[in-house]
Amino acid sequence: MKNRNLFIFSMMFCLFCLTACSRSARTPDAAGDQSAQTAATAQDTAGQEAAAQEQAAADDTTVSASDTKQAADGDTTTDASDTEQAVNGDTTADSATDTAEAAAKDPVQKSGRYKKKTVTLPDKEYAPVMTEKEKESVQIGALSPDHPYYQEVLGIDHACTDYIKEMTIYDEEIDDTFVVHISLPPDYDETAQYPFVIMTDGVWRLSDHPQLRPLMERGEIEDVILVSIGYPNDYDYETIRERDLVKDPYSFLHFIVDNLIPCLKEHYSLSDENTTFTGHSWGGYFAFFTLFHSDDIAPGVFENYYIGSPSFQAYTGTSFIKDHEKQYFERSQSLPANVYITVGGDENDQLKKATASFLEVMEGRGYDGLSVTYEVIDGYDHNTVFKPSIRNTLLRFYAKQ
Repeated sequence: MKNRNLFIFSMMFCLFCLTACSRSARTPDAAGDQSAQTAATAQDTAGQEAAAQEQAAADDTTVSASDTKQAADGDTTTDASDTEQAVNGDTTADSATDTAEAAAKDPVQKSGRYKKKTVTLPDKEYAPVMTEKEKESVQIGALSPDHPYYQEVLGIDHACTDYIKEMTIYDEEIDDTFVVHISLPPDYDETAQYPFVIMTDGVWRLSDHPQLRPLMERGEIEDVILVSIGYPNDYDYETIRERDLVKDPYSFLHFIVDNLIPCLKEHYSLSDENTTFTGHSWGGYFAFFTLFHSDDIAPGVFENYYIGSPSFQAYTGTSFIKDHEKQYFERSQSLPANVYITVGGDENDQLKKATASFLEVMEGRGYDGLSVTYEVIDGYDHNTVFKPSIRNTLLRFYAKQ
């Protein structure tokens, strides 16, 4: 019995030793598995972070490319819009400007925070000729001494009251009255015909009439009739010009083409050849609008265009300048016009870049009959560049050979 118990005890001791050795042998492998699992987890985490960083970089590249395309198409960046707005004195409503800038900055509008404001255009029918009410409204007389810049022009040329005429004319579609100034050339002859130059923002263009006249008196340019379109003296010019140049340029262009020019021809000897249209700032936007509607609203009316410091942040409905151009190109690949564009050398650099970029788009179209000259005039800012530009315009289009 004693030997049997000793045998059982020996067997149990051996079994215990074998079990302990087996556990000891398995422990390093288990630790290795846990370390490997921890390392794999860390590697997966690092991989996920790297992937996230790569995706973020790709997103940044997409936005940057989109911004670049917007600039190439002619839209200014937010900073450019802010700067141009401050420089040119245009007073587009803040909400509309902010919305337009946001749309240009983030065209995909992923967040849904920005939505481009849509301006509803009036649904109008335009009479192709002047109505009786419009005809009866026309009055032509001498330059009114009540004009806010009357004394200024007298200081430039005391005889200006002899050749600057003042016309008031009502437009039924716009339901408003315009004040138009017409200066006749030296030795005006009713039997002859003269090319004419139309200037928008007439309230600020009055001084250009006597300042440009010496070019004709000295024989540097051929005789032309100068026409500037303005408003009654008590109007809020900024608000009313926004209406005509930006919000509803369709009606304003119809007024010029359907009413004003035919009325001028009834009273003065205007030629249909070598005509010029000019506009600056918001007027520059409107001049582009006029150019890109020279096939439907104003077919063959103007041969020459002066466009100064155009407001690329302005839009009508949902259409910026680039959209008006695109819509024109879809209708026609012929654009017979001579276009002279200027920006002041002291204006915002982004405006100059946006103008140059948009002109590259136009050049790339290959329009038949289009001639474009772009000039940055050093030493002038937004408020002063019109004066040398309009002088250059007359010398460019009307210089005597």
